[in-house]
Amino acid sequence: MAKAGSIRGLQVFIGDIRACQNKEQETKRVDKELAKIRAKFGDEKKTLTAYDRKKYVWKLLYIYMLGYDVEFGHKQACDLIPSQKYSEKQVGYMACSILMNEKDEFLRLAINGIHNDLVSRNEAFQSLALTFVGNIAGSEMAEALTPDVLKLLQSGTVRSVVRKKAALCLLRLMRKTAADQQLVSADTFAPIMSQLLEERDLGLLLGAVTLLLGICVRTTSAGYEQCQGKLLRLLERLVYLREVTADYTYYGIASPWLQAKVLRTLQYFPSPEGTAAQRQLHDVLVAIFNSCAETGKSSTVNKTNAQHAILFEAISLILALDCSKDLLASSVTTLGRFLSVKEPNIRYLALENLTRLALVPEVLESITPHQGTILGNLKDPDVSIRRRALDLLFTMCDGGSAVEVVEELVKYLTVADFGMREELVLKICILAEKFAPNVQWYVDVVLALLERAGDFCNDDIWHRVVQLITNNEGSQAYAASQVVEVLGRGASHEALMCMAAYVIGEYGRLIKSQVPTLDQFRLLHERFPTLSSTTKGLLLTAYLKMLLSDPGNEALKSEVTDVFSRYSRQLDPELQQRSAEYLVLAQNPSSAAASYVLPMPKWEGRESALLKRLAATEGADVDAAEAPAANDEAFAAVTGPAVAGLSAALGGTRAAA
Repeated sequence: MAKAGSIRGLQVFIGDIRACQNKEQETKRVDKELAKIRAKFGDEKKTLTAYDRKKYVWKLLYIYMLGYDVEFGHKQACDLIPSQKYSEKQVGYMACSILMNEKDEFLRLAINGIHNDLVSRNEAFQSLALTFVGNIAGSEMAEALTPDVLKLLQSGTVRSVVRKKAALCLLRLMRKTAADQQLVSADTFAPIMSQLLEERDLGLLLGAVTLLLGICVRTTSAGYEQCQGKLLRLLERLVYLREVTADYTYYGIASPWLQAKVLRTLQYFPSPEGTAAQRQLHDVLVAIFNSCAETGKSSTVNKTNAQHAILFEAISLILALDCSKDLLASSVTTLGRFLSVKEPNIRYLALENLTRLALVPEVLESITPHQGTILGNLKDPDVSIRRRALDLLFTMCDGGSAVEVVEELVKYLTVADFGMREELVLKICILAEKFAPNVQWYVDVVLALLERAGDFCNDDIWHRVVQLITNNEGSQAYAASQVVEVLGRGASHEALMCMAAYVIGEYGRLIKSQVPTLDQFRLLHERFPTLSSTTKGLLLTAYLKMLLSDPGNEALKSEVTDVFSRYSRQLDPELQQRSAEYLVLAQNPSSAAASYVLPMPKWEGRESALLKRLAATEGADVDAAEAPAANDEAFAAVTGPAVAGLSAALGGTRAAA
């Protein structure tokens, strides 16, 4: 509060507040002062002097800072902005920026005063106006004040500090303009921006680069191609020549904020044209990597953070511009070292950038040696690091490492956070389907998921595996035996029981020499009371198919028909109708098996709903044409789950044929 210390009334009020013994006394004193100020502002007979107005506005600001609502005094604050005294103008701008927002109607009263300050020759007034507009301006101010700000930005007679404020102020005005409107066009503003990038003052350069970055983010870099070469020369000046003053040297690094900003801005431009420009960029990036490698253990945390900020932006630039293989290899090597550091932020960024690098086929092989370290990060206490490690493993997985990665992820599933288990299960299923060495291994993986995390397995997962089993006769007996084994261990998740109903109902007959049909029925039925109505319907269908596959088993027939008879009197209409129909069919097994309850046919190829679900989870678009392929012919025959109608196909004589 510059100059506020000389206002006696304000000093007395602050002293009274500090002397209060409790909150009640403070509130009483504040209410008394607010009533006094309101009366002074509302007295039309006595005109307030500029000093009194300034004093009362300072008091309102102090009251607001104490946490009390200030619902008046906005007009009086706006009235201080046109004043020719710096102390009054300062409190006016400060009060308006704190007490109002960009949609406040009182700001219209201040636009003319702001315009006068911007066109004045007083740099202090210009700075106050630019700071205010840069913090609180809205679309109305953008329309009225943009020409004045542009004049200050281009002016060669004002100091660099004012032009820097003008650059940041213009960025605010651009952001507050509708997306379909442009305050500046590339045709007219690109030469101005190019000239700004040739300035020597680093503060102005930082403001100019920030403005250019904002323009590229909002629109594109189209029209500003001439600025790319200027950015490269600026980066070269900072990295090689280090032509900076002591004010902009941070732990021996030449303006790391500007370096990081330039590297980020270059990501919005295409790869430089011409061998010389490409070599220039390559050499600068190599120098950044070398500088980071020289950062020893004795470096302070602040210096290391600054160096890493530059390095990660450099890696992002390498990915954006699809640079040479040696730079990609250097990126992997450097990030690989960061996977083992203690600092969690560095490991997080390393995992995130390695995930992006893993999408480049040329460097995927060089990431594979770090697989053990990445798996170790799944056990990190920080959940965000565990998520990034999971994303990286999913991205880098290939045919050579899939079996090991999937088995490790299945083991990790039992200790993973509940918040990430659904995503983890989905990714395990996709990897298992994409890189399965054989059908039996894929069935084992899905059963392990259903047994250990059945509550997090959606219907698409068991839909997918039963399609695969149906289309591969050689795996049907194996799948049935594995399902019986899992049920024997006590697993009873809803999704597992749906799969078990399908597999045992269709293919339990293939293993009745090892596991009698009656035992299969009892394994299923002991979970029956706790299941949902939909799953119960699937189990009833499975019971009928088991009975038809072994019609001479009187013990089985007795227990199955007893279930049908009991549930034919159920209140649930679906279960009641199924049970009544099945009870009739059970009386004539040969006719039912020949005409009504037929084996499930093979499934036609469909798009993978698992990839679609993953895309919806991550908010990304996944091309369905990139559905996982497999080495086994069976996977090629079935390219997606039954998205609709599978439950109906499993349940009821009307749909089972």
